[in-house]
Amino acid sequence: MSKILKEFEHYVQTQQYDNADSIIESLLQSNCIADLERKEALQLLYRIGYVYPELTLELCKQRNDIPIPFKDTLKVALGDIPPLRFYSQADTLVAIKIALIRRKSLLAKLLVYKFYRQYGLQPIKLIRNNKLTIGHNSKKIKKAYNTQKVSIIVTTYNSANFIENCIESLLNQSIDNIEIIVVDDASTDNTTEILKKYLNIKIIELTENNGTYNARNIGIEQSNGEYITFQDSDDWSHPQRLELQLNALLNTSTKVASFSHFFRVDESSGIPVCRQNYPLLRLNLSSMMISRSVLKKLGSYDSSRRIESDKKLFQLIKSIYDESSISYVKKPLAIGSYRKNSLTTAHSSGFNKYGFSNERNLYD
Repeated sequence: MSKILKEFEHYVQTQQYDNADSIIESLLQSNCIADLERKEALQLLYRIGYVYPELTLELCKQRNDIPIPFKDTLKVALGDIPPLRFYSQADTLVAIKIALIRRKSLLAKLLVYKFYRQYGLQPIKLIRNNKLTIGHNSKKIKKAYNTQKVSIIVTTYNSANFIENCIESLLNQSIDNIEIIVVDDASTDNTTEILKKYLNIKIIELTENNGTYNARNIGIEQSNGEYITFQDSDDWSHPQRLELQLNALLNTSTKVASFSHFFRVDESSGIPVCRQNYPLLRLNLSSMMISRSVLKKLGSYDSSRRIESDKKLFQLIKSIYDESSISYVKKPLAIGSYRKNSLTTAHSSGFNKYGFSNERNLYD
């Protein structure tokens, strides 16, 4: 991390936002970005890009090796629609975003097909009415038997509008030796009534709302798979998610946990988004798959707080087993919903415009 970024983060963490602004504005008067190593320059620009998109776009002119997709996301943030371009791998999501903004629905469909094919995944039809959906795969996938049983813990709270999509995606996985355990955290809508139509899942109804991590711990206690994984109730899993993450653990004896990547779709606009603007494909902490024996050694989730306990457990794995013990399946194996008043966006638990959250910062 560059000295500038450290100083910026310090002012953000201490909520001295005027000083944070001054540091970044001063960069326009120097060639500091040009003088940084490329990795450090990109780290700084990505971090400040969603706070100061116009200023960051200007700073990008100091170098000729800044990714064009990143600059395109800055232009979108400023209301300027970039020209259509064809990108590869994760940056295909930027092309899809621009195609949808330009209302090129057919092109967006072709790009989605290309996107999944680039990762060797079964393509999914995501475009409806010029919007990305949170994954609706009507095509049933061929299943393979896996000796090791996988337990999937889903926690819900007032999830009636999206829980069916979540469960359907888990029932349509490419491995079949699984159990789905849904722990409802005292919903006040008809979530549990919807769930009862699925006869092959286990439903645990809690009478008091104590947060998703408390619910996950209860689900873990009630599960019996050799491996355990998780899914948020407003997420959708690609049919190959469990198979690829399980194989990542079974194919080597040195890995203790696997994580996959995902992208979010804005519920209202139907375009791929992320709080930081770029990159759109990101690590999905909720996708953790881990053996029961390792999880037992680590202990359960910290249920004393309602946010960031998955991050705390992630950091604990790295501190005990080191970074090399984690397998990262860097494929788009899930889609998340970016919606108002979720834990990610709510005023009490989300981030402000500077990327700061007092609640979340307690675990950093």
